[in-house]
Parts: sequence; structure tokens; C-alpha cells
Amino acid sequence: MNISDSLYLPKTLVDVADSSETLEQFGYHLRDWQHEIQRGDVRSRPELARRIEGTPRQLKEYFEGGDTADATLAAYAEWIADQAAMPRPDWVSDPERVSVDPWFGSPIRAWLLANTPASFRHRNLFTIPEPVFRPRRGRPAVSEEQKKRKARERQKAYRKRVSALLAEARKTDQGRPAPASPQSKSPDLEAGSLSRHVVE
Repeated sequence: MNISDSLYLPKTLVDVADSSETLEQFGYHLRDWQHEIQRGDVRSRPELARRIEGTPRQLKEYFEGGDTADATLAAYAEWIADQAAMPRPDWVSDPERVSVDPWFGSPIRAWLLANTPASFRHRNLFTIPEPVFRPRRGRPAVSEEQKKRKARERQKAYRKRVSALLAEARKTDQGRPAPASPQSKSPDLEAGSLSRHVVE
């Protein structure tokens, strides 16, 4: 699969494998994939699962050092799934995805032998992977349809509350006595007026 390195950014581990024709090219594409996870707003576990769940082709059949690439893909998918507290993809359990020769990510071999995560170590890889996935804090993202449905539910509940308040107000008005007529006068007031009239 011939894809220009300058234009192509793999979104899944399947993409990384499909676009790699040499071990060096594989390294570039794996790094691009890591950057895609970091910068592509991959912050939910379902989205991360979509990026690692597909089974990549086995690269040992295509170029020298392909066994190391196969082991790296499985190690990375297993490790990142563990870091995100989500199920590992089924394909990472393939026993053939192991590097034939030990592979060290740096010259400090003694330190790597002691500190490499198990997902890499038992595949004959010795390196410290870069943590690229950071779950989104707060509420999970919702679709536009979910937002509209929630808005309809809130509007319906609001109308129900208003109807209940109006019904209660009508009920209160029905039990209240009618106001006195403005033409009627108090007997005491009329008597007082008569008294003043007699005195004058």
C-alpha cells in the first residue's frame, strides 16, 4: 500500500500496518498514530477501542524485522487498553506476535530490562511506551439527537409543572369568598354621618 508519508496520518493500528513496507516506515507511522491519538481529540474509551480493535496484518510476511513490528503493535494495543482500564483486543493474544530477537529502545539496556512494562517485555521488546491516551474529564460527549431528546423531555416536564400550578391557582380562587359590592356602606359609617348631621 503506497501512501505518501507527508500526507497520510493513520487513525488505527490496522492503518499503521497497512501503510508500512519497511521497519523504518513502520516506526514513522506508529509515531504518527500516537500523535493522532494525542491531538485528534480521542478522549473516550469507545473511541480508543475503535482505534485498536481491528486485527492488523502480520508484517513479518512483508519485510525484514516485521516480527518486531507485529510484536510492537500487539504490545502497544495491550498496554494502552490496560492503561485505559478497558478490555484488550482479542488479536493481541496471538502467540506469534513476538519479536524473534530482543529489541531495545535505547542503549541503557539494564534499566530497560528492569522497567519495561510486561506487555512489551514478554514479547521480547524493551522500551518505555509513551502514554498517549487521557480520558476526558466531566460528562461524556452526547450526540445532537440525544441533546434534542433531553430538551424535549425538559420542555414537557416544564409544561406539566405550569399546568399543575394553574390548576392549583384556579382551585384556590373557587374557594375564596366574593368581594363586597363597592355601593354598599357600613351601618356604623351611616350612623356616624347621621350623628354629625344632627349636631350641625
